[in-house]
Amino acid sequence: MENRENPIDFPSFLASMAHDMKNSLNMLLNTLDEVVGSCTPDKCQSHRKLSLIQYEATRVNFNLIQLLTLYKMDRNQFSVNISHYPVVELIEDIILQNKPLLDFKEIGILTECPDDLTWFLDSNLVSGVINNILNNAYQYASKRILVRANEDRGWLVISVEDDGNGYPEEMLGAGIFKGRGVSFKTGSTGLGLYFSSMVAKLHKNKDREGYISISNGGAYGGGCFTITLP
Repeated sequence: MENRENPIDFPSFLASMAHDMKNSLNMLLNTLDEVVGSCTPDKCQSHRKLSLIQYEATRVNFNLIQLLTLYKMDRNQFSVNISHYPVVELIEDIILQNKPLLDFKEIGILTECPDDLTWFLDSNLVSGVINNILNNAYQYASKRILVRANEDRGWLVISVEDDGNGYPEEMLGAGIFKGRGVSFKTGSTGLGLYFSSMVAKLHKNKDREGYISISNGGAYGGGCFTITLP
């Protein structure tokens, strides 16, 4: 018999579980960082496997953070922290976090960003978006990634381009942002892109609102992710 007196708040239940999982995962990642740091390729035969475990654990951690952030947004428990921030510093910090894994796969990262470019944005949220894209690029890029940022007619445009095979056809266009981006073949749920889209929309200036786009081509002929902020 259904208990109607004490219905389960399922979204809150899931959010609580995700929070506990994230805490445990953070402890695992801290331990992995120490192990991988002391286990060099020439001294440890398991270095490659440990690095792959580190990558997958980091990816799961990003997903949990995105889920919890989206939950707070849905419950109106999230506030945007907009501040004037140096864009080049934001990009450099993100690359520094991802560089060990990208170096392991011998993927080179090139950046193009004016040193004096600053913008009003939530640096934590935007870092989360770019971090997620770079983390995915570890899996799909072949040898090169380009991160570029510039001002274009009053908009901040940040793009991440790689030399992989590009986005699948079913992900291009508006389909993935309307809930049609789940793929049982590739395992993609579209969570990262949905999170990125919500973050972009939280950045507003008068009648203008941020947005994201994905395409194939770019500087290296692979996937190209762009977030544009007013």
